[in-house]
Amino acid sequence: MLRETINGETGLLVERLVDNGDGTGTRTTYDEHGNETSVEQLTGLPIPDLPADPDLIPPDPTRLRS
Repeated sequence: MLRETINGETGLLVERLVDNGDGTGTRTTYDEHGNETSVEQLTGLPIPDLPADPDLIPPDPTRLRS
């Protein structure tokens, strides 16, 4: 999951949160000029429930298909 927070006045990115879906993620914050100011590795994020039927689990978009 990707969530971005945009400053309503400037239209610049303020924060980007990337949730890997496995309880980990990354939060990146930006200053008023759009420069990256910090990157924080996150743990303990909620892990979404997956369907019991493996056919209903969406494919992993990071895997290449042959």
